[in-house]
Order: sequence, then structure tokens, then C-alpha cells
Amino acid sequence: MCDDYIPVVDFASCGLEREKCSEEDLAKVGKLIVDAFSDSGFVYLKNYGITDAYIKELQNVTGQYFTSPLQDKLRYKRKGTANFGWVGTGEENPGLDPNVPCDYKEFFNINGASFTRDKSEWPDDVAPGFSHAILDFMERAQKLLRILHALAIGLGLKDEYFFHKCHRKMHSADSFTTARTLYYPTANAANLLPGQLRLGEHSDLTTISLVFQDNVGGLQVKKVDGTYVDAHPIEGTVLINVGDTLELWANHKLKSTVCIKHRVVVKEGELRNKIVRRSLAYFVHPDNDTFINKPFEYKDESKNVPEAEQTKLLTSVEWIMEKMKVLWNTEEK
Repeated sequence: MCDDYIPVVDFASCGLEREKCSEEDLAKVGKLIVDAFSDSGFVYLKNYGITDAYIKELQNVTGQYFTSPLQDKLRYKRKGTANFGWVGTGEENPGLDPNVPCDYKEFFNINGASFTRDKSEWPDDVAPGFSHAILDFMERAQKLLRILHALAIGLGLKDEYFFHKCHRKMHSADSFTTARTLYYPTANAANLLPGQLRLGEHSDLTTISLVFQDNVGGLQVKKVDGTYVDAHPIEGTVLINVGDTLELWANHKLKSTVCIKHRVVVKEGELRNKIVRRSLAYFVHPDNDTFINKPFEYKDESKNVPEAEQTKLLTSVEWIMEKMKVLWNTEEK
């Protein structure tokens, strides 16, 4: 279990099956999440309200796209910085290290604006039910933002509804919130470049990221001492990590860029048995006009950052677009 490095928190008292959860339950769970995010930057949540069977069926539906002929997939290729569409194997290096080959993975991004997207832009002709399955998943995942409500209470924020207020536009063109369905094709020593990973070492730009793994494994988390430990798939859980935005708000008290970089490696068993790996991610971003480097305000005023130490304010969209230009190697808006 990831060398006991990543704690498992039971979210049953606040899971999606519950229409409402009490302030007391939110506070208890929030404290546990704050502790996990402060120590490792990651937490497994169990009994959160989405079943493994549901995730597996979603992967089956979207998997039809990844196993279709290349010419069909190319019709839905991502364009510029639109953040919607397919990206092929060897086209992205999230770690931005020029000495490391691009990732051995492919994926399809679905952004918030997809809820009003023309049906002709969806690959439903290649993978029947693709749009319905993904949009239903995104609506369910959005409800898990009560995780952030619990976090706000656990942190002792002056405004416990802070996260609600700056994530109101998640499923619209005014937010970079994105679902990503990933497909890691079979690999062998002959078609892997030296040093090539499934997913290069990186941190996420998000508030938080939700990761739903299959049972293959390969995800690893970087510890403070620079060593990596496996974030093994645990049945019935979702893995959640701190993103760079949350770290900035928390003035680096919650870990993202410094010590919880993560990666996906090719496991020996995958090479030997030619196994396909699947995962699903939901990247939670604040509304585009939200200032992402203005530190939290706490009930305990002694924790607040003096205004003199605060830097020039930067909106979420300004920051992300600068990062995306480098990641996608484009100046296109």
C-alpha cells in the first residue's frame, strides 16, 4: 500500500450516497485529508460514492476509441490549446525534460465546454456512447467537490465556502477543469526508447486531481528524500493529489511541486505479458478569473500571509495558458 506513505481515508460519512453530510463529519474527514496532503500530497478515499464497476464500464466504452484504426482517431485529434480531443503516443512530455523521450501513452481530453459541444465533434461514431459516458462521469465527479468543502473546514479557512465560490464554472468554457481518459498501449523493450516512461515526472496544475486506476499499477509518487514509492491500485478507492494551484493558495504548506511529483513507469510484467494499462483522471481547476497566488485567509489570523509578502496577482487562465504554451509547444490561443 505505497509503503504506507499514502493514507487511506474513509469518506463514507460524506460520500455521494449521502444527500447531505454534517459539519462534524466534514471536519473529521477534512482534518484527515489535510494531514495527508501536508505529509505526502496524496490520499486514497474509499466509500466515496462511485463504484469500480462504473469506472470499468466507462473504460470499456471509451476503450473502443483507442483500439479503432488510426485514421479514425486522427479525425478527433486535439487542435492547438483547445483542450479537447485525442493526443497520440509520443506526443507529450509533461515533465518538460528535453533529455527524456515523450510519454508512451495516448489520451483523450474532455474540457468543461464539452457540455455544450456540437455532437459532431464527439467520437461517438467510433466509440458509441462515448459522449454520454464521459459527461455522466464528469457530473458525478463534480459532486465530489465536497472533498474541498471538507478540506476548507480542516484547514480552518476564514470562509469555509471558498472552494465553492471559485469553482462555480467548472463545466463551462470559463474553467480549465478537464476529464482525461488514458490508454497505455502494450509495450516491449523493442518499441520503448531509452528512458521512456508511460508518464513523465511532473506535478499537476490543478486545485486537486482525481485519479482512477485499473489494477495494472505503475503509478509512482516521489517522496521528500527523492526516492519513489508505488501508489498501488487499491480496490474501491480514488487517489487524490494536491495540485500546484492548491499549493500556491496554501503558501506551500500542502505539497505539490516540491516533493510530490509523480510518474507512471512500465512494469516488468507489462513488458512480459504485453498488458494494456488504463486510467481515468479528473483535473479540477478554479474558474478562469480566479487569482491562484493569493494565499488563503484563515480564521486564525496568525496563519495569514502579510500583504507585504504577497506577489502580483495572477489569474488561473493566465497561468495555465503560459504553462500550456510550453507543454504543447504552441503559441496558439
